[in-house]
Amino acid sequence: MLETILLKTSLASPALAMLAVFALFQAFQMLYWSNLHVLSKIPGPRFPAASSLWIRWQRWHGRLSFKADGLLTTYGPIVRIAPNVVLLNDVQSVQSLFVRQDLDTAPKAIRALRIGGHDWTVTYPQNPVARSRRRPVMMATTTKALRYWQPIFEKNITQMVVNLGENQGSSPEDIVYHLRIATLLNSQVVMAGSQTNLAPGDFPHIVGEYNFLVVWRLCLPGWVFEWLKLSPFRHAAFRVKSSDYLFDLGKEIVEEAEKGAGSDDVSAVYELLMENMKHGQFGKSNTEISAEMAGQILAATETTSSALSFIFYYLARDPSLVEAMHEELQSVEGFNNLENLKLLNACITEGLRFRPPVALTGSRVVPRGGLDILGYYLPAGTVVTTQSLSLSRQRPDLFPNYDEFDPTRWLDDDSSLHTERASLPCALRPGRPSLPRRQHGHRPDAYDPGGRRPCLPPVGGP
Repeated sequence: MLETILLKTSLASPALAMLAVFALFQAFQMLYWSNLHVLSKIPGPRFPAASSLWIRWQRWHGRLSFKADGLLTTYGPIVRIAPNVVLLNDVQSVQSLFVRQDLDTAPKAIRALRIGGHDWTVTYPQNPVARSRRRPVMMATTTKALRYWQPIFEKNITQMVVNLGENQGSSPEDIVYHLRIATLLNSQVVMAGSQTNLAPGDFPHIVGEYNFLVVWRLCLPGWVFEWLKLSPFRHAAFRVKSSDYLFDLGKEIVEEAEKGAGSDDVSAVYELLMENMKHGQFGKSNTEISAEMAGQILAATETTSSALSFIFYYLARDPSLVEAMHEELQSVEGFNNLENLKLLNACITEGLRFRPPVALTGSRVVPRGGLDILGYYLPAGTVVTTQSLSLSRQRPDLFPNYDEFDPTRWLDDDSSLHTERASLPCALRPGRPSLPRRQHGHRPDAYDPGGRRPCLPPVGGP
């Protein structure tokens, strides 16, 4: 008996010793990050500075945006939210940083957005690469091009409204489901041409699962996903495979584009991407093109459906506002002159301010030599991020009731207040862009009814 106990003890001792060494190493590493590293001078709570567990936990529970905003309220316009990540909320600093075209984005964060194991525009950390890849999309979404396809857009939107009203209010409807279908039908035309009419199938479900997969990728080690693909847990396996299903959609879009290439009076994204391939900006096979097509479809559907679903939700809570908008819509015929409707524009603008469709809007990596921002030195490799949500919530002087959905704030006659609000990088006002076009990489004549865009990641941003 004694020999057995001694044998077990002798076998356990090395394992316990290794565990103790690992724990000690982690403790010293956390102490270094929180108290000794050069970033320790930046304001913020100790735990996020010491470990990435805090930001992973908030992402996992979908609370990162508002938790980060709370830290800005407590600590000021610059706060450390992870050992190597700094959140910035100073307008001038954000503008000067994100207008630079020589800074890369955070590779670890954007890796989570890969599709079918392949890269596309936003997963390239190198800003010049991402910028050149986005140009075909910019060229295909000019006012002229989208006006050309507008009849198809109108047909798809009308069908969405019909589908929403089929049950006559007898049961709830998932507005996000319908929006995903409508935006898929519209965006596939821009990507591949007017002849493209792929059935949505399970697309809304796949996109929903992919969104959760991105969160998993940001929080869990890579080996977990290889195991989940083969696991008996069907839901988890489907979620992991959603990336592959999206890639398959990209391949179908490419096939449709090849059938109708050159049949429209304007160029679709696919044609412009193929033109770029000739200059060596893409791979020589259809693999990267398929991933690119799927990625752009994903980006188009999710930002749009997310932004609109929030707007519809808050409109539904205010019947008098809905009534006023309905009355305003009677002043135009069909889809004509919608950009001139002040209340409609105000509701869209306020929706994008109140609930932006992207959490941490974009990131940049500090280059060699470091940067001085707001009196703090940031060494090379530090990730600097910002979020449009906080750019209005942290300005009670411009948005006194910032935590309310209030479209009327955009209808007042104070032009100086409008100008100040619009000076925020992701603030909006009717008839003006949310960011200077060069920062987003958009052409000056890019289609932008009313001048509003969701505050999307700048070129190359996640």
